[in-house]
Amino acid sequence: MNLQATKRYLADQVMTAPPQKLFLMLVEGAIRFVHKAQQHWAAKEDDMAVQALIRAQEIVGEILAGFKRDLDPELVRRVAGVYGFVLRSLVEGSMLRDAAKLADALRILEIERETWRELCQKIGAEQPGFTSSASPARSPSPPKLFDSMPSGQSLGPLSLEA
Repeated sequence: MNLQATKRYLADQVMTAPPQKLFLMLVEGAIRFVHKAQQHWAAKEDDMAVQALIRAQEIVGEILAGFKRDLDPELVRRVAGVYGFVLRSLVEGSMLRDAAKLADALRILEIERETWRELCQKIGAEQPGFTSSASPARSPSPPKLFDSMPSGQSLGPLSLEA
């Protein structure tokens, strides 16, 4: 598949994905960029590693910015605390070139990825005809804890490419 077709496919995935799948895609993107940073560090490509970590930080920042704080303030506070820790670990890991900080962030992101995968599968199993690429109109939505992703599906300047 050529680059243009790949980009078109990804754009279609984002535009037709239900909210829970969009969130999963963000978490997977952050994980991908942390792995890229680790690979760049191993290859002594520090500038490339920093760029990858900035992308991971942007994704986690987008997640934090998208929380609907008025829906369930206590739940949002707790979840935002987790993602705040992830963001701090990514920033400190980048600034200090600290592999342990990145490992902390990665461990949490991987748990989140598994949780959201299970949610997507559970919703898919409960809904006949549901697939991960089903349109939002056909798929049920989890409680709307996010301001930006479910309705506008805008990721701002972010791209999920990796």
